[in-house]
Amino acid sequence: MSVFNVVDRIQELSPCAAVRYRIKRLLGREIDSGLFDEFYNSKWVELLKANQYDDGGYGRFHSRDSKVRQKFPTTELAVDSMKMLDIQRGNPLTDKLCDYMEKILRKEIEWPDGFEKNKWYRPAQPLFVASKLSVFGSDCKEFKEIFNCWHAILKEAFADGEYSAERADRISEELLGCGIDGSYIGLNSIYPVELFSNMQAEISGELKQNYLGWLHNSGKMIGYTSVVLNWGLDNKFSELYRVYFSLSKFSCFKKEFEEELGQLAEKRDQDGFWNFGRNFSCQKLSDDWRSQVNMSIDHTVMILQLFV
Repeated sequence: MSVFNVVDRIQELSPCAAVRYRIKRLLGREIDSGLFDEFYNSKWVELLKANQYDDGGYGRFHSRDSKVRQKFPTTELAVDSMKMLDIQRGNPLTDKLCDYMEKILRKEIEWPDGFEKNKWYRPAQPLFVASKLSVFGSDCKEFKEIFNCWHAILKEAFADGEYSAERADRISEELLGCGIDGSYIGLNSIYPVELFSNMQAEISGELKQNYLGWLHNSGKMIGYTSVVLNWGLDNKFSELYRVYFSLSKFSCFKKEFEEELGQLAEKRDQDGFWNFGRNFSCQKLSDDWRSQVNMSIDHTVMILQLFV
């Protein structure tokens, strides 16, 4: 039975606009203006709009300021919320944010976090921005240059089909000024993973398969998460979902992670819903989770993304 059979059951429960919008996006259906307007004025989108700064960002970009309390501690976290809600370009919220990120890449806006004193931070800063900008796409010249640089590193690291730390460090020394293997911007970091996943159409099928196979089976932790992919569903599920969400953009994801997706499908209830409880800290779509039905709907819509 297809996991998508549950969609009809969700629709029968008269879900909120955000759920209806996300379902149509999942199924590749046209979004009429009335539904988009209702979604764009729903609770979680309004929260993003209310907390956006005049410059389009959300304060610090990557590193939190412990002295400042705000709903979105960094611009990255705001982007992650928009990504989970699946808000595209073409509205003031995202267009203003994308313009802000492009201005950072063009050095028209000063990097808001300051710079850490380690050899990786200077090359990491444009990667942080480009990975988040890739969620929405960009024709910005600087964005394309950053992707091309990291694509060149990926191709060289897997030049003979297997990952080579030596080749990865040699090409990154040449292009970035530092080796990256074993660092927080290594190819197993969530930032290059996200950049490559959103730009996967530019990457050859063979290279994508080699890269995902290495991430899946190397036993390396995905940087900035606690996830080790060959542990499968034994990882903390909120963290695993964050990684799978990006990986699911790759055309070879379902084949590479077929076993894990099969195990995930078995975790549905008899009506086809998933519910991982409050420990699954995914983006809410419904206004609240006081109702277990709302939680199940939201969890199910989010998990379906992995099967598209």
